[in-house]
Amino acid sequence: MTSPTVAVGGVAAGATTGALIAIGHRLGSVGLLFSAIGAFVQPRASTLGPTASVGIGLLVHVAVVFVWSAIFVWLAARLAHVFVAALLVAIAQFAASGIAARAASSGLASVLPLGDRLVYAVVLGAALVVGMRLAPPLLRNA
Repeated sequence: MTSPTVAVGGVAAGATTGALIAIGHRLGSVGLLFSAIGAFVQPRASTLGPTASVGIGLLVHVAVVFVWSAIFVWLAARLAHVFVAALLVAIAQFAASGIAARAASSGLASVLPLGDRLVYAVVLGAALVVGMRLAPPLLRNA
């Protein structure tokens, strides 16, 4: 049986990756946002070449979305309300992204305008809710 975190994370990673690709395409480069994410964790990623930088960014993005998904599943189980948990995680992601960009002068929030950051947070929150609807129920021991 699949863990709810895996199901939620898969849906959220797919939705947010698609959103980043669409936003990046509109901004002029599909790899721009993933390169910014890659530069956050590996500042010298740009010296490795654009493909390596985008690849690192994509892997980090998916990993971070799975961490947010695990937090969401944990909150949803404790709060017993999926929408509140999704809202809290979306707000936390939005705030953490902004703080990370200010601290490191790189990352997703350093290249995304405020409106696009809000769209990304909404997509994340909606994907978490949809993922939870598709996830298997949490196991309870009697």
